[in-house]
Amino acid sequence: MKDNFTYEKLTPMLKHYIDVKNSFKDALLLYRVGDFYETFFDDAIITSKALGLTLTGKECGHDKKAPMCGVPHHVIDNYVNKLVKKGYKVALCDQIEDPKQAKGLVKRAITRVITPGTITDMESLENRENNYLLSIFQNNFGLSLSYCDISTGAIFTIELKGSDDFIAKQAIDQIEKIDPSEIIINGNYKLRELSRYLNQSTNIFINYIEDNGQYDNSVDTIIAHLGDDNFKKISNKRLSIVSLANLLDYIYEFYDDNLKHINNIEVLEVSNYLELEANTRTNLELHRNLNNNTKDDTVLKILDQADTAMGSRIINEWLERPLIDIEKINRRLDIVEYFFENPIDSQNISNFLDDIYDLERLVGKISYKRANARDMISLKNSLKNIPELKSYLENIDNENIKNLGINLPGVNALWDILENSIVDEPPISITEGGIIKTGFNKNLDILKTESTNAVEKLSQYEISERERTGIKNFKIVFNKNNGYSIEITKSNLDKVPNSYIRKQTLKNQERYTTETLEKLSNLILGGKDKVNDLEYQIFNNIRDEILDQTLMLQSLAKMIANIDALNTLARVAVSNNYVRPELNNDDEIIINNGRHPVIELNLKENEFIANDTEIGKDDNIIQIITGPNMAGKSTYMRQMAIIIILAQMGSFVPASYAKIGICDKVFTRIGASDNISKGESTFMLEMNEVSNILKNASSKSFVILDEVGRGTSSDDGLSIAMALVEYISKKKQFKTVFATHFHELTILENELNNVVNLKIEILNENDNLVFLRKIKRGKSNRSYGIEVAKLSGLPNEVITNAQKFMEKLDSDEVFNLDKTTDIKNTLDEINDDKINDIKQLSANIDINELTPIEAINKLNTLVERINEL
Repeated sequence: MKDNFTYEKLTPMLKHYIDVKNSFKDALLLYRVGDFYETFFDDAIITSKALGLTLTGKECGHDKKAPMCGVPHHVIDNYVNKLVKKGYKVALCDQIEDPKQAKGLVKRAITRVITPGTITDMESLENRENNYLLSIFQNNFGLSLSYCDISTGAIFTIELKGSDDFIAKQAIDQIEKIDPSEIIINGNYKLRELSRYLNQSTNIFINYIEDNGQYDNSVDTIIAHLGDDNFKKISNKRLSIVSLANLLDYIYEFYDDNLKHINNIEVLEVSNYLELEANTRTNLELHRNLNNNTKDDTVLKILDQADTAMGSRIINEWLERPLIDIEKINRRLDIVEYFFENPIDSQNISNFLDDIYDLERLVGKISYKRANARDMISLKNSLKNIPELKSYLENIDNENIKNLGINLPGVNALWDILENSIVDEPPISITEGGIIKTGFNKNLDILKTESTNAVEKLSQYEISERERTGIKNFKIVFNKNNGYSIEITKSNLDKVPNSYIRKQTLKNQERYTTETLEKLSNLILGGKDKVNDLEYQIFNNIRDEILDQTLMLQSLAKMIANIDALNTLARVAVSNNYVRPELNNDDEIIINNGRHPVIELNLKENEFIANDTEIGKDDNIIQIITGPNMAGKSTYMRQMAIIIILAQMGSFVPASYAKIGICDKVFTRIGASDNISKGESTFMLEMNEVSNILKNASSKSFVILDEVGRGTSSDDGLSIAMALVEYISKKKQFKTVFATHFHELTILENELNNVVNLKIEILNENDNLVFLRKIKRGKSNRSYGIEVAKLSGLPNEVITNAQKFMEKLDSDEVFNLDKTTDIKNTLDEINDDKINDIKQLSANIDINELTPIEAINKLNTLVERINEL
């Protein structure tokens, strides 16, 4: 505690606050006091600054007050989640006994600890994104990642085995895909690369836990929370058993009852999906752009036009993990194709979906028993159109769509319960009444009637007493602390009957009570308490009925998500003129008029130049692309990879025709970054990435290599690039597109039987480049770097001098940049040209013909030319 507050002198409540705080030193402690959650001492100072609230004080047994900052209990979630987003862990200490029944200090205990991965409040979550809590367990046999979105109930596990380097790399790639907000990990893990990655992940909340090594305890934990059937799915995955048990222990630390919405483990096998490394996802800007790390100008932004939050999340999931099973891909494509060809059905289904709230998260809130009556209305409104949607799908003349309708569960009974029980516009609180409709419960209706009659009698009593006493401003008031009182102004005190009992003296009036008023007050307040208590009990019963339907609601949510996602992909395809890809297990990829889905939308109509692709035949496995910077090489390569990914996730693709041989992995080596924290230069990082590709790519992989070898000297870089192409050609034979400014590489087309040269078409008119952005067979003789530099706005002098160096390089004369004399001779030639230019300029001046102004201008020109020497 700051400011030297002595524990022994504190009040009993603040002593208890300190005792609880000592058990949760890493958290901000919010302590329930009446209608507020309060923080004290250091936590109050932090909370007031973090939330922008006023710092007050509380009497504490010392001469000075203890710092205090509080928030109303009914909006606690909003404030807690603001604190969590600012990086704080928050512990809630609640009253666990009725203050009216307490003898002395009200009993309190920690009921919730909220961290980034355990937020359940829907309003505080990114509604269309998963919020994953990730558990990592690693030992000498491998590593497992188990992760759960506790707001939706989705829970997954993956096991990774192999060398330490392989496991660390795979683990990092999976973490990038999962994008967790919080990680728990056993503190004795040994992977250096993973440790370095986690230490640099400042946006992830990380908890290191003790590894107790109790495998049997882990089994018991899983069976207790998820049941025997779920355990059987992972019974042969010992690493997953431990990581899942650690995850469940963390989730259930403050929940005694099983959370019914967390009920189904999905076991992921990395080999079942198209592998996309973290570098590949970043370079292709699938989910985040390279400019500001947002979703703008990304592939996901193009695809995610879903009507529901569930649909958005599943589109993101499909893009993260494209399939490699042709049958599964085609099942998705068949449905997308139907919606694509039947836009009226597509639009009608979209209209049905538009009114559906986030069912997954609504079920999660109900499971956590944190749902209020307004959440129930959201659920009711979400169910309203389901029967009509089901009927509509069942009547479509397409077997796949018809089956979707048949499999949609019936929800009429559940909708009826909600429609008949909850008022249409309920309050937020579920403990203060006003949430249950009249006619739903007979006993509640009787209590409401009795309470209403008592209120009417109170009104009649007020009128009769006003007439009896002759006090015109006679009124009965209600105060939360004092109940009902008769309020009389001091000017009328002489008219107060002797039977009135003085209750409270105020500045300008007195408050009284009577035996009749006390009886009526007891009827009203007692009746109101009974009504509120019964409404709360009825609400909990309704919530339990809905909980019994958890599996049905989750099945419904999953089906809605799939229908929405497939329909959305169709609408995107229609809007952007995509085509259904043909998929096979051959190695060849053929794309006609392929386009980059993001860049084409950022250009004006008809500005994007489409290109054909043909790669994968035995004589066309490696393609070497030459041409100027900015001419379109990088766009062309990226769009090839993106089209493959879109096709294998089950989407139509931006092309006029596409035949895709299924790929198992897509790798990209693009860009010129470094990693100073790891002691890696640009070139070292580049070589590490290339090494990783060579180790892990198979003959079914697709690889983009952009300017490999440019981070070192020309001779070294060219040699490495040559050797790399030869190695891929003879040993690995995976589909490779290699963009380069090493024009010498183009000779490999004649030396290796599976290498093809491609170039970007340009027009060069009087050293002015026109980028046609068209790919065709052949090779470029130059990179046109000087011309591109000219387009950037470099000073003319720099461009002119560069051209002279280039002419020297292109001449038959030997020009060795390692020799100072060659450089000096060239510079001398440049300066000689400038001197001759000055002589020529001065020779053309006729002093006798110049006006004073002209003479000054000529002189300025001569001075500028001389200064350039």
